[in-house]
Amino acid sequence: MKAAAVFALRVLVLTLVLIIVFMIAINVVGMAQAPLPSDEAASTPTAQAQQAASLLRPLLAYTFLVSLVTAWIIQSSRWRGLKLIAALVFTFYGLMTFISQIESIAYLRAKMPPGLIKNLFVMGAVVAVLFVPLAVLIMGKIRGPEHPHAERVLTLKSQAARFGILAIVYVVLYYLFGYYVLWQNPDGRLYYSGTTELKTLYQIMRSTVTETPWMLPFQFGRGLLWALFAYPVVRMLNSSRIETAGIIAALFGVWSFALLMPNPLMPASVAHSHFWETLWSDLLLGAIVGWVLAADASRAGVLAGRQDELKVSE
Repeated sequence: MKAAAVFALRVLVLTLVLIIVFMIAINVVGMAQAPLPSDEAASTPTAQAQQAASLLRPLLAYTFLVSLVTAWIIQSSRWRGLKLIAALVFTFYGLMTFISQIESIAYLRAKMPPGLIKNLFVMGAVVAVLFVPLAVLIMGKIRGPEHPHAERVLTLKSQAARFGILAIVYVVLYYLFGYYVLWQNPDGRLYYSGTTELKTLYQIMRSTVTETPWMLPFQFGRGLLWALFAYPVVRMLNSSRIETAGIIAALFGVWSFALLMPNPLMPASVAHSHFWETLWSDLLLGAIVGWVLAADASRAGVLAGRQDELKVSE
């Protein structure tokens, strides 16, 4: 009971820290002094108060959930200190910023103000570099011995095969959820294609292959990145295979909650559809990635456990 209370308190502290870090990052890149076009509508005190209220609840939910997942990972990690910090900065920045903003460059560059994408890349780096070390400190993992953990060394061919399969799984989930969730919303079709016409999935995939042949390799590459950014977390966890799958699912899915915050560049209806699309697809992808990449770790953990038992019996 005491351990649960301490963990909950740490999550609340992390939430406050993350909010402060976001405020610092926004000021570092100058976004606080460069309001987006929609701020023109919030010229009166009443409008400004309503805008602040509409942002507060989703911001609190987002920062709390990110803090909860981060705390869960650090609590379950067998790594300590700089090794843990470096791995989490890599994963945190990759999943929170890099993997989403390269898609923004591909699909939304024409809809975004000049310099915004660059600022988002920089802001994400500032958040990762400031928040992760503080999170490790607050969770009490700055110092201490690393738990021993035997791992079976895989060949490069075996690892490449796993990453390739996971990238294919991502592409399949991306188009299935994109079509059956986002694309069923007429606002979503109008926003991305300029028309509300609902084509079949086969028609969309055929036009993708013929008219934008770069798109499938691009999404395959993003699938590789999802697995790559998850890999350090899978390696660091001192948990069962099923718990690892749950942690990676949460790690992938939590970033979708940013879509609940007001976005002047995207209609609320489209953002809402995107939220459900990415939440369910990323949760499923994360579970699959965690389960596949943790296969060797789980076998190694069993082996290490048996070795410890033998040492005790001797």
